[in-house]
Amino acid sequence: MSDQMRPSVLIIDDHPEEQTAAVAVLRHTGLDVEVCLPNKVVDAHLRRADVIAIDQYYDWHLVPHPNEIAYWPQDGLALAAVISRRLAALESHAAIVLRTGELGKLARDLPRAARVPLLSAQSGLDWILEKGEDENTSTKLHQLAAGAASLRPFIHDQSSWNEGATWLKLPEDALWSDSALAEVQVCRPPEHVVARYTAGNAWLRWFAHRVLPFPSFLISDLKAATVLGIGLREFQSIVSEPESEMGSELRKLAYTGSLSGLVDRRWWRAGIESFVDTALLDSSEELEVTEALSDYYERLHGSPVGLLSQAHPVVTIDADYAEDGVADAMDCVRLAPDLWPVFADEPWALRQDAIDIPDLAAMVSRGDRGRLHPMDVIS
Repeated sequence: MSDQMRPSVLIIDDHPEEQTAAVAVLRHTGLDVEVCLPNKVVDAHLRRADVIAIDQYYDWHLVPHPNEIAYWPQDGLALAAVISRRLAALESHAAIVLRTGELGKLARDLPRAARVPLLSAQSGLDWILEKGEDENTSTKLHQLAAGAASLRPFIHDQSSWNEGATWLKLPEDALWSDSALAEVQVCRPPEHVVARYTAGNAWLRWFAHRVLPFPSFLISDLKAATVLGIGLREFQSIVSEPESEMGSELRKLAYTGSLSGLVDRRWWRAGIESFVDTALLDSSEELEVTEALSDYYERLHGSPVGLLSQAHPVVTIDADYAEDGVADAMDCVRLAPDLWPVFADEPWALRQDAIDIPDLAAMVSRGDRGRLHPMDVIS
């Protein structure tokens, strides 16, 4: 961790004078911030930083540098690689973030719903921040800095690591906490040799690139609602209702740990599943599952709660990996999208969508391809 008590951010920019407003916002959130020209960065800057924020483009006419290609980086991505190798030489570890106003151009055809983590992983970055949303960007930068800084003491003192429970802000007194940690372990986090080698950066990248964007031990609003057996709008309404006891109990299951602001709201899957188990145990054994859930939800919420009509509901995604609805598994096909983690929930798409949309059809898993055109006869 940096010597300062507060997380530290180093901004490398060719126009430091234009960063005054951004620096003020970041300092207001509790960060120590330095702004430095790329040709003025020294080892001391790198050692102090918990996050190094690098612009995508630089006006090299304003920054003296050798003319030989091998001695100066073309852009921010190249500079990030140089900084990364220098950090390794110093045995210092900071999260490297690219700031860009051209995310679409950089990401090209990468699926929009996961393009930031996928592009970050492919580019050797911890994260990519899109310019233009100053308040949102500062929040994310603060979370990255705080998350990176808070990993250091745990990694250096394995006895306090507790399988990441503290860093993840997993409720220790929850009955489902052991189940949650078991689900974390299934995702093979780098918490031993690799984590010590990188002073926690491997954990940060694993969590940001592989866990937050995909459904595993943390799940989205839509996924949580589907596990509960209710619709998305009803779920969000219940969660936002301050007078609802059901809403109050569900709010305790939200993920609030480091990096929670990088993506939309997430929920502890183990917590949501435990909530369902409690509902079934608390209801009469004579009731069917749907009746038991309906009875428990109504008693807890204070008014009837509608349940999903599908017998086997699954969350579907589109060709950009974005969740787009809930359908019965019988009406869907399984997908095998590029770079989808093997530990994440199996992705589904509506069969008709896969028939109509070539990009989706290309993702259909081998076992379900025959369901796309079952009546076709190959002569």
